[in-house]
Amino acid sequence: MKTRRAYFLVFLGGLLMVLGAVFIGMYLWEAVISRLGEPDQSLVFWYLPILFIGIKVVLSGFSILRQGLAEFRVKRNGNQEGNS
Repeated sequence: MKTRRAYFLVFLGGLLMVLGAVFIGMYLWEAVISRLGEPDQSLVFWYLPILFIGIKVVLSGFSILRQGLAEFRVKRNGNQEGNS
């Protein structure tokens, strides 16, 4: 049962990291790259919440991924000690 939870945490963490990277990419593309050369650069400011959401989601995904990998390590170390 713990192995399923570890797999789920690793999957969820990876998914959140990809989703956060998509939000960061959306900000870079829509607010920065698409607006190059335009006189009105206000979207760089107004799209900042998208960037902050992306950063928060990436950090959350990384934290969840680390927790899942830690559960795998505990499971692996527990099996090695039991076999000795």
